[in-house]
Amino acid sequence: MDINSLTAKYELSDNEAKELEGYIANRFEGIEPHKCETFEFIGVWKKLAALGGIIGAAEVINKKLTAKLPIDFKNPDGIKLEIYDSLAGEIPIIYADDPQDFESLVVNIVYKGRRPENIGQTGASFISGNTTRLIILSSKPYSNVPACELSLDEKDWARRSMLIRRSHECTHYYTKQAFGISNNILHDELMADFIGLYDTFGFYKAEWFLRFMGVIEGSGGRMAVYTSGLSVSVTNAVAELLTAAAYGLEKWSESEQFSVLSQAGRINEMCRLGITGMDGLVN
Repeated sequence: MDINSLTAKYELSDNEAKELEGYIANRFEGIEPHKCETFEFIGVWKKLAALGGIIGAAEVINKKLTAKLPIDFKNPDGIKLEIYDSLAGEIPIIYADDPQDFESLVVNIVYKGRRPENIGQTGASFISGNTTRLIILSSKPYSNVPACELSLDEKDWARRSMLIRRSHECTHYYTKQAFGISNNILHDELMADFIGLYDTFGFYKAEWFLRFMGVIEGSGGRMAVYTSGLSVSVTNAVAELLTAAAYGLEKWSESEQFSVLSQAGRINEMCRLGITGMDGLVN
């Protein structure tokens, strides 16, 4: 999409035009993906996962991960610990069926007992450091969009919400390991939601993504988080760019050139193009 036409359409000042240009700049440009390194401590986590299969993941977590801050799980049977083989290599994932259990896991493991602001609106937590790599997932409705808005069954949507989050967070993990980049901005979120939806449903609907973001009015509203601090005019321009990119990805997902790519290849292509290049993926 032509940035100059957007600048004119939304009557952006020189400062706003620079703000827009800076926001949508492709941080992946010129960076080639490299081989993802194996997580050094994955062997320890494999032992914990194996033990969880015997005595229960909730008990293992309280004994080994939160011994100083044990969790009174509301649904201990709904806690699972898995070693997931992601595009960036094996990574531990904790699944929590109960929303309160998910929040307790994040508070006690990630924040060491401190409750972060807006955790009630959070459905996943991703830690990627040298010594700790972990994903914690909930079955809350994805992006707080209820099943009825997507014409889906409520229980099925809870299950699929967790699966979307798994692929979403693993996409962030891949770009972190392969490119050294993972940030909470719209380019990253567009890619991660695309992979999450396609992995979970076998297709991608731009409309659903735009509902998650709040570009299409409904229960979703994540875009406000990622555009905080931008002027109203710049935010409106970004929303138009995002809409074009989302529908460009939908068209691409139905093309032959998409079908022959590996999942890593698809992410690499989206990284290369940036948010401004995705509307023209298929000519």
